[in-house]
Amino acid sequence: MNAYAEHSANVLTIYNLSKKFGSRFAVNQATWSATSGQIICLLGHSGCGKTTMLRLIAGMETPTSGSIQLEHNVLWNEEQHIPAEARNIGLVFQDYALFPHLSVLENVMFGLKKFPKKQRQEIAEQALKHVSMHHHMHSYPYTLSGGEQQRVALARALAPKPHVLLMDEPFSNLDHRLRDQIRQSTIDLLIQTATTTVIVTHDPEEALQIADQIILMHQGQIIQIGTPKQLYLQPSTLFAARYFSALNEIPAQRLDQQIKTIFGQVTVPKNLADTKESISCCFRPHQVQVSREPVTDAVTAKVLSSSFMGHAYQLRLQLASDSTIILVQVDHQQHFSANQQVYVSVDLAACFFFASSDDTSIAITSQLEQAVQV
Repeated sequence: MNAYAEHSANVLTIYNLSKKFGSRFAVNQATWSATSGQIICLLGHSGCGKTTMLRLIAGMETPTSGSIQLEHNVLWNEEQHIPAEARNIGLVFQDYALFPHLSVLENVMFGLKKFPKKQRQEIAEQALKHVSMHHHMHSYPYTLSGGEQQRVALARALAPKPHVLLMDEPFSNLDHRLRDQIRQSTIDLLIQTATTTVIVTHDPEEALQIADQIILMHQGQIIQIGTPKQLYLQPSTLFAARYFSALNEIPAQRLDQQIKTIFGQVTVPKNLADTKESISCCFRPHQVQVSREPVTDAVTAKVLSSSFMGHAYQLRLQLASDSTIILVQVDHQQHFSANQQVYVSVDLAACFFFASSDDTSIAITSQLEQAVQV
């Protein structure tokens, strides 16, 4: 988590931003903001609108309505439009977009045309030192590994000292082991330089690791805005809960001010105070306790399969009461065999409860209004 970003003024403000292609909204009334030095992750499935959002901020697409503001300057609204080249916004593309006929140094210098000629090489060399690529300054992109190309692209984007850096799936083309290393070194540099950054990703684990704020999107709409902990531990919708890990969902019944489940009863949460629909009780695999002996409030289940995952075992269990199948994660030192009878319990206070029809609904409007100060 980036401590620098905790108490800073807004650098980027997006208000009621929409982009329509034909009859379809790629981005629909998006409202959010980024403070100085903050790392924002736009998260969602392919086609949800996150890359379109990035292109709108960069000036590569024209919004249908709304506004984009950079500090005190309006970049776009229905009366004003600042072109992309005048926005002082850095970009790192998924494929890095390095010029193959230019050396590493020349690639970085290419983005420094607004600086005096004598300063360009000095600034570019310093940017390459920041990403530990100065010893490759006379090499050409085709001689570099994927991780090295990514670092050059980052140096080129940061060299002009942009107000905001935009990164579109910057780590997705790297192999798994290299990805973790490059991602961490990149985030360290962004924090060190206090660069306000918006990163597009489809990977929930990546967003949880690197973001100060996550903006979860679906079908052009913002589902929820919050810290990684808030989105993982306090999802506002069933869609948000499902996005971050496997999710067990069992039917529950409302009895006046109580919700009854096979694991016991719990007071109706505030988000369901007015609902009369059927309810789902949701919990993640690691929230389930499995015992070989009967315990209070536990239900009987049968082990269908046990898969070793390295750090844990993943169990598929069939509940005896209604044949529901749930996923469970237990410590790698706990071993259970197929067809073994076990006893399962869940802490209902840690469960999520949603109306069963709540699949892709957007977060409560007031939550979005609190996310931006205009």
